[in-house]
Amino acid sequence: MRKLLLLSAVAIMALSCSSDKATIKAKIDGLNNGRVVLKVLRLNTQVVADTIKTDNEGSFVYKAKNLSEHPEFYYLYYKENRIASLLLAGGDKIYLTTDTLGSEISVEGSNESSLLNELEGYLATKDSEFRNALLERSAALNSKNTALADSLNYRLGSMFVKYKQDAIKHLYSHPNSLTNVYLLYHKLPGDLPLFGDMRDILLYRRVYDSLSNSYPGSVYLNPLLDEISLREKSEAISSKLLDASEVGFPDLRLPDAKSKMRTLSELSGKPFILVFWSITDVNQRLFNRDLLELYDKYSAAGLQIYQVCVDTDKTAWARAVAEQGLPWINVCDGLGSASSAVSTYNIVEVPSLFVIDKSGTIVARDVFDSQLEKLIAKIF
Repeated sequence: MRKLLLLSAVAIMALSCSSDKATIKAKIDGLNNGRVVLKVLRLNTQVVADTIKTDNEGSFVYKAKNLSEHPEFYYLYYKENRIASLLLAGGDKIYLTTDTLGSEISVEGSNESSLLNELEGYLATKDSEFRNALLERSAALNSKNTALADSLNYRLGSMFVKYKQDAIKHLYSHPNSLTNVYLLYHKLPGDLPLFGDMRDILLYRRVYDSLSNSYPGSVYLNPLLDEISLREKSEAISSKLLDASEVGFPDLRLPDAKSKMRTLSELSGKPFILVFWSITDVNQRLFNRDLLELYDKYSAAGLQIYQVCVDTDKTAWARAVAEQGLPWINVCDGLGSASSAVSTYNIVEVPSLFVIDKSGTIVARDVFDSQLEKLIAKIF
């Protein structure tokens, strides 16, 4: 009896010791006697976990240690190319085939890893389609083809709606999958968040609640909860902003290129456009050309513009303002996303603008191109 108990204890110890290990058997086409790097996601940063050698056929067997029972995001790199993504947990035995570009990936032995690579493949295809449409729109704007640009704007909007519908379908179809964390933070080309709307907080909460049951000890739960808290705070600020619009607009006080403090309230009694922008995006510089045309057309009638740069490089900002010859009020405090102006007006992406009439009422937000001109024409 004692011997049986001893053997049982040994078996339990062996099981517990192996539960924090995982095995990856891989074949990388086109890589003979080479090296790949395994990285693990830590908060918002990928950290090198190990460097792995392949044999003369591009194969390797790697044993990962000290893993959590809950899957974590691991990425396999060859040079600068991410050639495979894994959701790796203790006890996993994964069989992987890929190539040096990561274009042909097959994963067996982990449902989460298989689902992750399937999702990444879909997102890569959609991102490519969206990027091409953005380039077409940029070309149309450069050539002053307004009709084509408007058509492409509509097309981009339709693409985004379909993209997001498919993403929500994934969230609902796989409620207990950690791939949902990856999906929630995905951005489209142009740095456009897929789930950037304040109302998406309901989806964030749904994912958090589901994963709390499936993976209660996951390292990704606390950051997700922090994101939910941040969005709830932003939603509260947005509500205050809507309340403010009934009696006037929240005032700003920021330095211009000559370090003179300029307030937004100095434009009270006049119709004006409040614009948030960044010099780092060429499309936003092109947008300034549209604003110049609008300003030249209506400034004599009283139109004013108060433009806030959200960058941290004030020298580059001042140079850009001078190069473009922007005649209206331009300000920047160099604090970037930490600027009080950004939080006051709940700015989550740029360019972003507000149209304010002479009574101080915010009459519209984020209207662009022909819609913006029609609104200004209506005000005057």
